[in-house]
Amino acid sequence: MGEVTVVVGISGVGKSTVMEEALLLSEADPMVVNYGTRMVELSQERDLVDHRDELQSLGADTYIDVQMEAARSIVEDAETEDSVLVDTHAAIKNPEGYLPGLPKWTLENLEPDTIVIVDATAKEIHNRIESDERDREVASVEEIEEYRDVMREMASACAVMTGAHLNIIENHDGCAEQAAEELVGVIDR
Repeated sequence: MGEVTVVVGISGVGKSTVMEEALLLSEADPMVVNYGTRMVELSQERDLVDHRDELQSLGADTYIDVQMEAARSIVEDAETEDSVLVDTHAAIKNPEGYLPGLPKWTLENLEPDTIVIVDATAKEIHNRIESDERDREVASVEEIEEYRDVMREMASACAVMTGAHLNIIENHDGCAEQAAEELVGVIDR
């Protein structure tokens, strides 16, 4: 498998928008995999969930098993690819606290070369979630700030564990194209 770039960010930061724009601008043609979607597909095959929101209700052991299987399947699918872009979360908030989106077993399978954090201010994220048409729970600015901090800490720990480069791309209001251009700089190196 070639270069693996993991792109993380909390819900509402605009990660998908930035990634879509970057792929249009990029000269590279990476394989793009959404880690959560892969977990949902595998869970549905096992009749564990019907939709993405139910992943959080899986027991810890089952969740970890699905997470490991998803990493293995991504690696298998990407064996012949020159470049892989993995869209995921560095931290997942559930009723019991925060789970690592990229725990040790996932990192050992993916072996990322680069980890990119897409971020914005807590207030910007809050406003985006409030105006989003998708059915998302709206957290307070303070809760979003805590989530951002945890996400950055977990992503940084992943870079330390793997020796991957860590890039932070700010996606402030009205600046998605600029953020996408920064991501292209990472993808096309």
